[in-house]
Amino acid sequence: MKKLAIALALATFSFAAQAAPTFVGSYKVNQGPHWGTNPAVYSATEAAALLFGGTASDYFISILDSMDYTTITHTGWYDGWGEHSGMQFDENYKLDVGAPGYNAPGGANTAHSAYVADGLGDNFVNYVWRVDGAAEVPEPASVALLGLGALGLAGMRRRKAA
Repeated sequence: MKKLAIALALATFSFAAQAAPTFVGSYKVNQGPHWGTNPAVYSATEAAALLFGGTASDYFISILDSMDYTTITHTGWYDGWGEHSGMQFDENYKLDVGAPGYNAPGGANTAHSAYVADGLGDNFVNYVWRVDGAAEVPEPASVALLGLGALGLAGMRRRKAA
């Protein structure tokens, strides 16, 4: 009886499984602010938060045009100061060396941003997925109530067997 109650309580606490991410949209790297205005340097997840709301940790980024969340790459396309070939980095990566901002960072290869208009073509699209987070963990009172119910059922079963 005690083992059953403990097993049920543990099962209830371990049930907080992560929900699947939800696709919310996409953005082209070159749709960002013009480099001449010295915009902030953004990671792919920071750009997603800027465009879709929330915080950077609310998002996963993928370079694959797929509606299957199991194919999320956790990488994004980036443009670099003085280098416009479209570079792939981690979704949380950004580089801003020297003076803050994309316009005057300190020379070639000193700024990489996932959201800036600086000569990169239209082919570089970051696909944005919202992280739904873990399922709610039940309150301790709910777990206790479930445990008491399980104990009561086990007691009733024991009485019938006797």
